[in-house]
Amino acid sequence: MKHYIKGRFGGILDSSKEVNLWHIFRWKVLQAPRKTIKNPETLPLKVNREPDKLTQTEDFICWLSHASFLIQLGGKRILIDPVFGNIPFYKRQIDFPYGVEELGNVDYLLISHAHYDHFDKTSIQTIASKSPQAIIPLKMSTLVNKIAPQVSTQELDWYQDFEIDDLTITLVPARHWSRRGVLDTNRILWGGYIIRYKNKTIYFAGDTASGTHFTEIGQRYDIDFALLPIGAYKPDFIMKANHLNPQEAYEAFKQLRAKTMIPMHYGTFKLSDEPLDEPFQWIQHIAEKEDDTFCLLSTGEVLTL
Repeated sequence: MKHYIKGRFGGILDSSKEVNLWHIFRWKVLQAPRKTIKNPETLPLKVNREPDKLTQTEDFICWLSHASFLIQLGGKRILIDPVFGNIPFYKRQIDFPYGVEELGNVDYLLISHAHYDHFDKTSIQTIASKSPQAIIPLKMSTLVNKIAPQVSTQELDWYQDFEIDDLTITLVPARHWSRRGVLDTNRILWGGYIIRYKNKTIYFAGDTASGTHFTEIGQRYDIDFALLPIGAYKPDFIMKANHLNPQEAYEAFKQLRAKTMIPMHYGTFKLSDEPLDEPFQWIQHIAEKEDDTFCLLSTGEVLTL
């Protein structure tokens, strides 16, 4: 593990040092950053409810809001970064589209990193009753087992595979970082996932900024669906090192050489200063302008593959 030094993960894809206390002070105190969020023209996302489609035998992708997805491949159900309610300091702006019981069985739980909007203690404890196996980044097992001891875990390093039958799940790099408390920065690895089943390949980016990792991932895998984040990008001076805006997400999509882009990570929590509906309007404009394949899912919408 070349990116693990003296008990912490780092390297060129670690963006934790690109944001310091001065940036936080400048954003939270010196600016009035949240005025645009209160714009009365800001509209919540449309919430779809298609519970019957969640019971189908065909493979599907369902966007559950923010970075949460339910994916079915070959009869196996994969739940990614589940967040069912509010998170510390941020209230959910739209309802979660389904009851937990409507999600059905969950075979595998994937968590991209330890930030609260991706690793939610209450949601993981709730889903633990379904006895999933957790596929997680290196050094995350202690945290998972502390809150849900009954969940079995399998840790992965970047480009390490978990294989069972025709299903392969691979942790891949992301330009981001990890932290839950004051002193645990980068004690746990972070990343995205490549999920392969027979002739289908899905890429889930997790949280990431722009970087050369997209080209590298695109060279290794023939990606059918790229689940890419497009929200939480203002102010630029603090967010650019952590997240993608819609244009950067589209450029990442091209670098990945993927066939279809599914946007995510927007419209659910007011994590940053852009209006709630701006990322969707921006990516919709790109989708209309460019001659590429986009799949703009509503929250709760089920895409049958």
